[in-house]
Parts: sequence; C-alpha cells; structure tokens
Amino acid sequence: MNNNIENFLNGYMMNPDPQYAILLKGKWGCGKTHFINHWIDTYQKHDAVDKVLEPVYVSLYGLSETKQITTAINRVLYPILYGKAAKAGKTFLKFMSAIVLKCDVDWDKDGNSDFSMNLGLDSLSIFKSEDEQVKKGNLLIFDDLERCDVPMKKLLGYLNFFVEQCNCHIIVIGDEDKIVDGENKKIFGEFKEKTIGREFEIATDIHSALDTFVNQTPKNDFVVGHQKQIEKFFAMTECNNLRILRQALWDFSRFEESMTDFLEDRRYEDIMIHVLGTYIISYCEYRGKNHNLLDKWIQYDYKRLKVTTEEVERLKSQLGDLHQRYNNIYQRFSNYQTFKMELVERVLLELNTGETIKDYVGKEYFAPEAEVRSWARINEAFAMNNTEFISFYRALIDDICGIQVTSMKNLGYAIAYLVYLDSRTIKEFDEKDFNNIREALPKYWEAFQDEESVYDARIAFKKGVRSYITTDKLKCLPDICAKFYEEYENRLKISKNLMTRTLEELSDLNVDELCSLNGQVLPDQSHTYDMVSIFNHVDLDKLMDNLLKLNNESLNSFTHFIRDRYKLSYNMSNWIHETNDDIKPLEKLKEKVDEVIQTEEYIRKAAFMNLSKSLDGAIKRCKGYLYATPF
Repeated sequence: MNNNIENFLNGYMMNPDPQYAILLKGKWGCGKTHFINHWIDTYQKHDAVDKVLEPVYVSLYGLSETKQITTAINRVLYPILYGKAAKAGKTFLKFMSAIVLKCDVDWDKDGNSDFSMNLGLDSLSIFKSEDEQVKKGNLLIFDDLERCDVPMKKLLGYLNFFVEQCNCHIIVIGDEDKIVDGENKKIFGEFKEKTIGREFEIATDIHSALDTFVNQTPKNDFVVGHQKQIEKFFAMTECNNLRILRQALWDFSRFEESMTDFLEDRRYEDIMIHVLGTYIISYCEYRGKNHNLLDKWIQYDYKRLKVTTEEVERLKSQLGDLHQRYNNIYQRFSNYQTFKMELVERVLLELNTGETIKDYVGKEYFAPEAEVRSWARINEAFAMNNTEFISFYRALIDDICGIQVTSMKNLGYAIAYLVYLDSRTIKEFDEKDFNNIREALPKYWEAFQDEESVYDARIAFKKGVRSYITTDKLKCLPDICAKFYEEYENRLKISKNLMTRTLEELSDLNVDELCSLNGQVLPDQSHTYDMVSIFNHVDLDKLMDNLLKLNNESLNSFTHFIRDRYKLSYNMSNWIHETNDDIKPLEKLKEKVDEVIQTEEYIRKAAFMNLSKSLDGAIKRCKGYLYATPF
C-alpha cells in the first residue's frame, strides 16, 4: 500500500501548481517519519530537475509559536541556499539579494549562535518567488502535527499560507486521532475540507524500517544477520509501533556486544536468538496493551508489593494466556521457550533500572554443558524425543529426591513442572515417585537456620512455582508440598531473626547497631522491629550475661536503645505498637538488673540503675502508659 502512496507523491511533485496539501496520517510509531524520509531519498535520486530548493522538513513537536516554525525553516534553508550560492554564480546571487533570510549559525555545534547571516528581510518570501528554478518542486513537510503547541487555528492558517499564497507542495504528517479536543477537531476538519486534497493512512512497513534500523551506526552484526527472525518475532507481538522495535533492537545490540566471552560456545546463536526475541516481545508488550499487567507482576514478584490472593491468581491467569500464545509449538524459533517469564522479568528490570541481564544470561544459559543439571533442562524438554524425555524425567526425580537441586527457586520451578505434566496427563506420577518427592522436600529446609534465610527460601520456592506459567490448575501441588510447608512452619518456630541473634550475642562491638536495627523490617516484611515484641523470643539468661560483660559506655548505649525503642522521652497520644509480649520478659530482665545493682558500686552501679529505670518505663509503655518517663 505504501508503494501506491509513493507513486502518488511522485505524481504530485510533477504538478507545478497543486493548490492543495497532502495529509499522511497514522498512529504514533507506525513509521510515518521513516516513510517520508525514505521517499525523499528516493525522490531526490530520480529527480534531475535543476532547481534551487530541496525538500524542507520541519518537525512541529513542542513548537508553541509560528515564529519558531519560521526559525526551523530558516535553519533548513540556510545550508541549502548557501550551498547553491557557492555554485550558481551571479544570476543566483542577484536573486538571493532580493530575498530575506536571517539565520543563526552554530559552526561548532555547541548549542550557541556563533554569528548570524542576514540575507534579506523575510525568509518566507523565497517561496513566493516567480523564479522558475525556485518554483520547480518546492516542497515543505510538516511532521508531528498533533504534538505542536501552537493554537490550532493559528497553526493551520500558517500552513495554508504556503498552499494558497506560495503555490508550494505541502505534506502534513500526524496522528489525526490524537486531535481529540472538540474545537480543535472542528478547526482541523475545516482545514482538511479547504486545504487537504488527498490523505493517506501509512501502513507499518517492517521490512523497509528494519533495513534502516539494522544498518544504523554503530551496526550490530548479529542483528544484521537475523532480520527474518526479527520480523517474525515482531509480527507475533501484533504491535505496529516501529519506535518500540527500534529501541528494543538498540538495547539488545548493546547487550549482545557485551557477551564476547561466549562467542565460541556452540549454543551462542540459539541462545541469542532466544534473548533477541525476548527483548522484542518484552518491549512491545510492556510498551503496549499489557503494560499494567507486567508492571503489576514485577511489583509483586520482585518488589514484594502486597496484593490479594485473588489478584495474584488473576495476574497468573493473564500471564498464562501470554505464555500460551507465544509458546505455541509452531512459533518457536530456537530450542528455548519463546516466552520465558523469568527472562522477560529480567529484561523489563533492565529497561526500568538499567541493571544488565549479562550475568543472568551467562549463568542461566552458558553454564558448561557437562554441568547442566536436570532442572536446568526443563525448557528444552519440548524438543526431546520420548527416549530422551524419559531419561531426563528420571534424572529430575532423582535429583529432587537426592536433595541435589541447588536453589529453592529452581526446586519450586521443577515441582511445578512435574505437577503440570501430571495435571495434563502428559506424564503422570507413579505412587512411589510421588511419595519419595513428598518425603524429600522437607529435607531442603535443613540448609536454612536463621529466620531471614527461612523466609527468603520460602519466597524463592514460591517464586519458582509461579515462574512456571500455565493456565492449567496444578491439581496435586498442595498435596505434594504438604510436608514441605509443615516443616517450614516448624523451622520458623526454632529459627531466630537478626534482632534476637544480636541480643543473644550482644557485645561492645554490636551494641550500637541496635537502634538502626530496630527500624528495619522483619523477615516476613510485615512490620519493622520497633512495632512488635522482640524480647519474648530472647534467652534472657544469655542477654543478662552479655550485659554484665559490656563496658559502661556500651551499657549506656543499650539503655539508650531501650529509651529510643519505647519512646520514653515523649508523651504519646496513643501506643499502637504490638509490644504486649515484651512485658513479662522485660519484667524478668529488670529483676535481674535490680539484683546486680545490689552488688555494684560507683559508675557501674549508676549505669545499671539507669538501665533499670528505663526498663521500668518500657514496661509501663507496653501496658499503655502514654506519658514520658523521667530519667
């Protein structure tokens, strides 16, 4: 279709006095600017007419006054006329002397005017010239119509001047649908009726645009060599925004150039095609209709945004639809899933934070082949024959039961995959395998001793399960994981968080860390330490032994921590902190401190007396006493 438009424009330029303008319209990113630049290049190569003016292209984006448009035209005209004057001799110089043109010249391109060239009084008068060399093929192109800030009536009157008064060839480019204001829409409608002779919808021309993108400087050889795959990936997205594609290719090129250490790996091309497709799909989906879906998922999956169970299931269902759409067996272009959610997440994080995916791809895809374990081959299984699949399946079961899986995320992903196979009756569990996995899973908790690592391990496992995107219900997942989660609860009861461990290991070296630690979040991310009870899990005998070993300065620091934690220097309007469970352990600790006071003297005695008084204030605060306790 665009070829027909090019043919029409060629004919339009042959009309010496068209008396109408052309409107080229289309949605943002469809390739309107690319189309017109391509056509100009082609037109100029075949246009042998001896003329003064070359096409004048002006973007209206962000311009707020018509004089800014004139200035933009001047900037284009100056190098054209200056070059022509140097070649044309006396006749053209005489002609130029009658034309008004002032242009600020920035020779060193530092953004500042070095001097101004005065060539007359009115630069636009050149377009009204009767000189045949000027009239032949004069063309003005005004792009980004909808993004111009000049009032619509004034802008269109300015453009109409060139049509009616100057007999110019005019091409106006823009997204007509973006002109939604009622009055502006009416004014533009009248302009079209009066001035626009023909209008055309620009179709996305991926092939032509891609030729331009891949050959831009600096070139990327991998991108240049895989244009067919790029077109196929882009077509899969059903996105028509070429600017998004261009950005995706640019960012992929910079990534691919960082992977030179792996160029000799026989898997390189297959892996890079997979990553290239992920860049294109991720950018098009994220910049398009699924922006909110992917953004919400990343907020939840990586930044721990709290969402309801129903919302999580809704997000998973929608991602499952994407997963199913892109991973259709007939749409695969490599031995990897076209849409792998974890890689999509990494690409989008790079897009938003600048954090490169280089290390992730290196570890995830380029591990030495001899070291590739069963769980890392899950995404390759679709390409296996039945004999290979059964061998891989057996190895995966054995690795899980042998406590060989190296991360809880990989473990969650592997379990979800096996349950998926069972739910779809692709490979159902036999009873022995099911029971062996069920009994083996709780043993993975033995590697985690403190509360932080236990919580993180559970989150990683659930993230792994979620990473296996499917719209099918994983029917036996709760059953196979029942003992696993039961052991998680048991492990949680016996593990200790950082605050508890610090208090039980208190010393002159770490006592000053208590105040800052008090403001940190709990391992489950539910509250900060200052909002909940902390002494109810502490071995008070250990804590007291530690207090006795502190020097006086450190003992005063601990007292300061107590006063700061329970806000003992402030009158409170209420006390919403959930510290009731601190009351009994604080009372016991105060008893132990009061006993020590009887045996100490001088400054050491004063330090414990201050601590006792602060503990008394803390107990009152926990009981709801709102007034500051005098020190």
